[in-house]
Amino acid sequence: MLTEDAVVAAVCRRLIEQGYVIVTRALATEHGHDIVAVKDGQKLFVEAKGAGSSKQGSARYGREFNRNQVFDHVAKAVLKAMRVVTAGNGKAAIALPDNLDHRREIDQINQALHAAGIAVFLVSESEEVRLDSPWAL
Repeated sequence: MLTEDAVVAAVCRRLIEQGYVIVTRALATEHGHDIVAVKDGQKLFVEAKGAGSSKQGSARYGREFNRNQVFDHVAKAVLKAMRVVTAGNGKAAIALPDNLDHRREIDQINQALHAAGIAVFLVSESEEVRLDSPWAL
């Protein structure tokens, strides 16, 4: 199961490969943007979600999120990305596990995400990163 920290690490590797400098990188237990990266003076803010809980002591620790929880997490990620777009502080993206439930949610709003200028990083279990973006990295 991909944790949020694993999703963040995979996306950071991809961004570095594309010439980005990672300014900040949050752990799952921290608040704020999960990734802030810069390339050619342009900031990129990424909100990441994992496939399940990595917080010891939580009711779902070590288990994948159910469909309702995936819906909530995707909604929160999209809201944070929309706030970045609205503020005009830089590019916005969300990063999610590449699994059935997350793809199902993204497929339903993909056109709106593109129209809003929000990119989606999908991270496989082997931590390969696929990008669906209205703009080039």
